[in-house]
Amino acid sequence: MSQAKQTAEKVEYNGADNLAMMSHAVNYNSGLYQWVARDIRPGEAILDFGAGNGEYANRFPVGSVDAAEIDPELLPLIKQPVYTDINQLAKTYDLIYTINVLEHIEHHGEIVKELSRKLKPGGRLKVFVPARQEIFSNMDEHVGHYRRYDKKLVRQILEDAGLQVTYCQYYDFAGYFISLLYKWLGKDGRITKESIIFYDRVVFPVSRLLDKLTIGQVIGKNVIAEAIRPV
Repeated sequence: MSQAKQTAEKVEYNGADNLAMMSHAVNYNSGLYQWVARDIRPGEAILDFGAGNGEYANRFPVGSVDAAEIDPELLPLIKQPVYTDINQLAKTYDLIYTINVLEHIEHHGEIVKELSRKLKPGGRLKVFVPARQEIFSNMDEHVGHYRRYDKKLVRQILEDAGLQVTYCQYYDFAGYFISLLYKWLGKDGRITKESIIFYDRVVFPVSRLLDKLTIGQVIGKNVIAEAIRPV
């Protein structure tokens, strides 16, 4: 059994309630799906690592994406072929994406190396993680996060896995300040449907505009990155 497999099995993820709430974030989820899908070519092999409730994998035609997920409560929600152990996957991929997953894994570097080995030469890895340790709050504790990231750390784990980083920016400018306020107010780590809908419809579009104006180089609630396996 690989270290990556051992690590994945030990992840205690209790954020299913938050995942359900986040399904109301229409703009947020659509934006991330567009990012994942924007450069996919017909016939490419794709893996969603840490597919959760299938929010992104289920948007693809059934059978066109493999999904990796270890939470037994979430497996029935995924409409794609699903695996609980990536070592079961004999093939390699043109694209692997992982959205809000690495922060749940203690030894994230080992997992990224495992994913790198699952890429074809020239294959892409897309990573989306929560940013900035200074806004680590009860919400992070509630959903089982080990850490939040900055651009330097994301670059480091990708490069340590032998990948070439092609893109690494902050994402959701305004979300950083909302999250900082959330921490200062000492909230209990839970979110409501009403707060998600308000943020998604009112704040998030403005936040993405600010991302564009700052070119993702100043601050954000998340880090969004892409890397390729050298040919």
